[in-house]
This record gives sequence, structure tokens and C-alpha cells, in this order.
Amino acid sequence: MDEVFVEQILKRRINISGILLRMLSVLIVLIAVLSIMWLQMLGFTLTVLLAYAAYLVWSYTSVEYEYSFLNGELTIDKILGQRKRKSVASYDMKEAEMIAPAMSESIVRVSMNAGVKDYTSGSKNGNIYAMIISNADGKTKVLFEPNEKVLEAMYHVKPNIVKKSETL
Repeated sequence: MDEVFVEQILKRRINISGILLRMLSVLIVLIAVLSIMWLQMLGFTLTVLLAYAAYLVWSYTSVEYEYSFLNGELTIDKILGQRKRKSVASYDMKEAEMIAPAMSESIVRVSMNAGVKDYTSGSKNGNIYAMIISNADGKTKVLFEPNEKVLEAMYHVKPNIVKKSETL
């Protein structure tokens, strides 16, 4: 059997809580800068520590997903701040019932009572696909945004379940 390997990195849009957290961290650093006048060295130390904390908040609200497809297994990693990687899920194509655009009639019909896992960019106009997985935990609807290479690799491994559009 041919070995199929494809990867894709997808940047997630920052949600409203991430934006508010970033704004709050910058505001706290500005207040700490003003505290230098009253607290002198302690205020300076506090400002440096809070600036580092703001940097961490800023970088960890930046999230990317990496899709790796290797021989029938889709692995999804979450990358925080472009440096901390955490494997969040791994799905075997043998357990998949269907892969199609998320808003297609066939996906909506099949995934009525399924749990949802969202690994998309959060963009409203993204090319969102859904993969229906049946395993011991029940049905799961996995939302992701594959590019053409990932879709072609999935189609190559299991062509009978991958629907690139509703007409197929």
C-alpha cells in the first residue's frame, strides 16, 4: 500500500475573550508603569513581571491547529504561541462513516445526536468539513478545515466516504 502523508497548519481566529484578555493585560502593564513613580524599584520590578505575563497572555491566545494525515489516520495538534505543541485528537479513517462539507444535507442528517469537536479557524466563511466518527464513545462530529491536499489524501485512502461536494 502506498504511504500517504500530508500536513496542514491552520491559524485560529482570536475570539472575543482572547481580545479582552489581551486588552486587560496591556492595561495592567500601563498601570504598573505609572506605579513606578510611587513605588520606585518595586514598581519597576512589578512592571517587568507584568510585562512578561502580558507577553505570555498575548502569545498563548494565538492558537494554530496542525492536521497530519498519515496512512488513514488524522492527527490534530494544537500549537499555542507558535512554540507549545499539544496533541489533541487522533482519528482513524476505519471508524469514519462520512467526510463532507459541514452544512451538507447528508452530514446534518447523520449527525443529529453526535457530540461535536471543533478544530476550525473560527472564520464564518471557511471551507469547513465534518467527519462523522463512530466508536465506543458513540457518534462524534469532527469539524475541521482541510485544504485540497488533505482532502485528496483522505479520498485516496477511503474514496467511498469522502464527499468533496454535495453532488458527489
